[in-house]
Amino acid sequence: MTILISGASGRIGSDLVRNLSKNFKIIAIYNSKKKIIKLKNVMWIKHNFEKKLLIKFKNVPKYIIHCAVNQKYLQNNKKRYFQKNNLIMENIIDFANKNKTQLILNLSSIDVYGFINKHFVNENYSPKKPNIYGKMKLKLEKKLYKENINFVNLRLPGVLCKKKQNFERPWLNKIIYKIKKNENIHIFDQNKRFNNVIDTSEIARLFRHIIKKKLIVRDTYNFASSNPLQLNKILKLIRNKLDSKSKFFEEKSYARNSFYISVKKIEKKLNFKTSTVQKLLTNNL
Repeated sequence: MTILISGASGRIGSDLVRNLSKNFKIIAIYNSKKKIIKLKNVMWIKHNFEKKLLIKFKNVPKYIIHCAVNQKYLQNNKKRYFQKNNLIMENIIDFANKNKTQLILNLSSIDVYGFINKHFVNENYSPKKPNIYGKMKLKLEKKLYKENINFVNLRLPGVLCKKKQNFERPWLNKIIYKIKKNENIHIFDQNKRFNNVIDTSEIARLFRHIIKKKLIVRDTYNFASSNPLQLNKILKLIRNKLDSKSKFFEEKSYARNSFYISVKKIEKKLNFKTSTVQKLLTNNL
C-alpha cells in the first residue's frame, strides 16, 4: 500500500513520512532546499505541484496526504498567493483522478473560521472575516466538494511536531519553550477551557483508522484534542513536567475571545476519539 505525501519536507509532512513509513510505502514529494533524510520505504521526489505530476509509479499511490502550501506570496501578492495554492490543489486532484486515488486527506486549518465570538466552535460556525490563509484554505476545501473523489478536510489548530523547527509555531510551542527557560508567562483568560492543539501522531492515527475501516467520507472535520482543560491547569502541567520555576500572570485583553474546539462531529461520524489534552501534552514534553 502506497501513500503520496505532498509538502513532505515541512514540519508536519516530515513527521508523517517518518510515522507512516513504518507500515506503508511513501512517495514523499518536496520542493525545498531542506536536507532529506533517507528512510526505509520512502521514495523522495523533488517536484513543484504547481506543475502536474506525470511520473508513472510502479506502486501507484492510492492515498494522498496533502500538506503542501505555497506561502511565498502571502504578504506581497495576495492574488498570486491564491492562484498558486489553487493550482497546487488542482494538480493534486488531477493526479488523484488519473490514478484512481481512494482518499485525499487534506490538511486545512481552523483559521477558516476567522474571528470566533463564541466559547466553542463547531463545523457549522459561519466564517467571520478569516485572514488570507484562512480564506485560501476555505477555497481549497470547497474545491474538493466539486470533485467525485473521497476526501477528508481536517481543520487543524496548532500542530505539535517531533522536530520543533520554530518555537513560535504553534502558540503552545512558544509557551513550552519559555517554561523550559524558567521565564514568567503572561496569558489571557487562564480559566477558559483549551484544546486548540493536536500533534502529527494523531493525524497519522486517524489516517490509519480511515483506511482500515475503508470509510467513504467526503466531509470536513475539526481535529483537535479532546477533554479541554483550563489554561492554568495546562500551564501547571507543563511546569511540573519540566520542573520549571516559571510563574503565571493574567494578561488583560479586550480584543480576543477564548474558545475551545468541538470535536463531536468526528467522534460521531467517524467513530474516532482524539487523545485528551493532558495525554497529548504529556507525550510531547
